Amino acid sequence: MEPIEPDLLQSLTDSGPSSKSPSLSYINKALPPELLLWVFDPIYIEGTQPASYHPTIKEVVERHRRHALLNVMLVCRAWHHLVMTSPRYWAAVDVGIREALGSPPKETGTPGEIATLGDGESQKRALERQLKRCGELPIQVNVGADHVDDIAAIFDLLQNQAHRWQVFNLLTQPPNDKPKAIGHSQLLDLFTRPLHCLTLLHIGACWVQPDEGDGRTTFASLQVDAPNLRALSCDQHLVIPRIPSRLRFLSIANVDLEDLRPPIDGLRVELDQLVELRITESDPGAILSAFSTPILSKLVINNEEPSYPAAESLPQYQHLKELQWYDVGPDRTFTTFLLRCPNLKVFADYVVGLEAEVPLELIEAPPTILLHIRQHKGEEGRLWPNMTEVLLDSATCTEIAELVDALPSIRRLRVLRDPIPRQWRENRMNERQLLERLRERVQIALWLEPWADDGCSNEQS
Repeated sequence: MEPIEPDLLQSLTDSGPSSKSPSLSYINKALPPELLLWVFDPIYIEGTQPASYHPTIKEVVERHRRHALLNVMLVCRAWHHLVMTSPRYWAAVDVGIREALGSPPKETGTPGEIATLGDGESQKRALERQLKRCGELPIQVNVGADHVDDIAAIFDLLQNQAHRWQVFNLLTQPPNDKPKAIGHSQLLDLFTRPLHCLTLLHIGACWVQPDEGDGRTTFASLQVDAPNLRALSCDQHLVIPRIPSRLRFLSIANVDLEDLRPPIDGLRVELDQLVELRITESDPGAILSAFSTPILSKLVINNEEPSYPAAESLPQYQHLKELQWYDVGPDRTFTTFLLRCPNLKVFADYVVGLEAEVPLELIEAPPTILLHIRQHKGEEGRLWPNMTEVLLDSATCTEIAELVDALPSIRRLRVLRDPIPRQWRENRMNERQLLERLRERVQIALWLEPWADDGCSNEQS
């Protein structure tokens, strides 16, 4: 992250408080720099940590528009100097992010010297300055792959600092008609060194070409030696942590295990500490079969098509408490999986947070979980005895009643689509009366309205 413009700083500080202000002078004398840094640290951390994981280039770009401590630097010249000379506040290293903002990389030197530099050389020099400025501290690296002019030079510089990576985000900016290609071996070589400091890793849907460079697209499988990795997300390409792994969060999107290079036939990965897994537009059966997750507690599946073929063998998921599985109708992998999570407490047939993307007006079929319960009539009591919260995209009051009768442990039930307008006019009065009776048994919320008790979800309590 580059410093703010000196002219901007001068104009703003001249109009704001100065270090000669009696109150500021007293504070600066009373508090040693070490204590001021202790005050600034939480502000910097809050301003540089990703708001979500996996991150998007849009989020990183928005954070890059201003330094996390810009307001602090504008208080007085003493605070500005303290921030500017503290390597810990310059440990966010960005390549291609200024270009995503529409700005060229900052360069130093005479106008004539700068004019002779190509974009690739300017980016390289800017990266060298950033790496030097933060000393030997752990770094957060954000690479806007679509805006890097010399991938080989930038990757070489970053690879030499691999021992310092704490966060590494390889980002893309969809939609992009002219993405920059990354060589297959270039991507693999970037992650060959031990990454003992790395805790967060994201590999976006970057365009990777075979080393022959014939214009085709290839999808990479990467093995990383990152024993302290906690959160991992990958789009189109698959990152495989070497064991032992401390991974807690994993997101896999748009990955076809059969298309990866090098091939991963017979893949079996032990993720003994993984607690949350998200699978988007990928075969959940193949992924669940390949990854051993004995303490998994939350699973999110977001596919717009049923998965085929069905998973042949899946283990029991005794620790799974929350399942979000986007309902696309009968799905054999979904049916198989449901029978293997007996301690489920929260179920949603859509992805929480993406409610606006559900095509509610097109849904007419009953919830697939209800179809599953009907197939096991008489066995409902032993399916999910701890189920307390159910979130549905659409259901009639009659279907809700059937579900509540089958699973009497339910305490909360949310339906995104109001069930009353779905009915013919002559049936609406009966449905409305049934809904009122159901509300005497369980809390029912429509769309995103808050729960009646305004408490936390059962899964959290």
